[in-house]
Amino acid sequence: MTPLPRPGTLSAAKQGSGAERETGTIARTVLVLRAVAQARQEPTMKELADTVNLPISTMHRLLELLMQEGMVERDDVTRTFRPGFEFFRLGSLVTHRMPLQAVARPFLDGAAREAGESSYLAMLDQRALKLVFISGVESGQMLDYRVPLNVPYALSTGSSGLAALAWLGSDKVDRVLANDDPLNRRDHPAIRRMLIEIRDQGYSHTRGQRISGAVGTFSPVFDGREQIVGTLGYTVPETRFQKKDRARLAGLAMHYAGELSRTLGYPGIWPRPASTYQDTTRDEKS
Repeated sequence: MTPLPRPGTLSAAKQGSGAERETGTIARTVLVLRAVAQARQEPTMKELADTVNLPISTMHRLLELLMQEGMVERDDVTRTFRPGFEFFRLGSLVTHRMPLQAVARPFLDGAAREAGESSYLAMLDQRALKLVFISGVESGQMLDYRVPLNVPYALSTGSSGLAALAWLGSDKVDRVLANDDPLNRRDHPAIRRMLIEIRDQGYSHTRGQRISGAVGTFSPVFDGREQIVGTLGYTVPETRFQKKDRARLAGLAMHYAGELSRTLGYPGIWPRPASTYQDTTRDEKS
């Protein structure tokens, strides 16, 4: 699959003779900012220096510059560092000016191009517990399905919804299923078992649940708070889908959902291990 550029890495062309230019003051300052922002716990100066492989003297100078600009703050008691107010202010401005559709577009383009199938991003409405498709890239195939955008869908039907429902708490799962179509309630035990499988494998795969004759393969997208925010994946006509396509599309969906999650600040491992999912055992026993 096509690798996406990783923040903080140097291309082969820039390594070697060009490495000194890449590790100039600006580049090193960005490395320090990234290390402070991504740290699970507020790091000490030595921990930061070890993380970015810089001498303590250089780290001290860069941190002093960043503190002067309000980008980093120091706890004088613990001697640790954290993002400063100005860092948060600038991050908030960028977030408000760049909607999720714009952030996700390169990942949807890559997913559609590599699979040769239409890719879609759906966003979770936490208040209504519904799913809304907000962006998509069409494949150009003669036979294809066009998923309507900005229409709320139930979480209990279709791979895009189930891939989100699997990462909600038991109370929200109960609410979703309680409000489900009465005709579907006989399937609720199977749905609960399916949610366990989705968490184990990292994606959801269904046939003809929301759109007759369509096969869906979607993977969850998480944000910097490690919360589910939506799903990314494919909708493929069943007449074109072959059994061998499942593993390929699942792998691509997880790859691009994972890259988008990391871009949104998700700090964890991808695919996210089901063992990290904090929940009661009520769903599993139903």
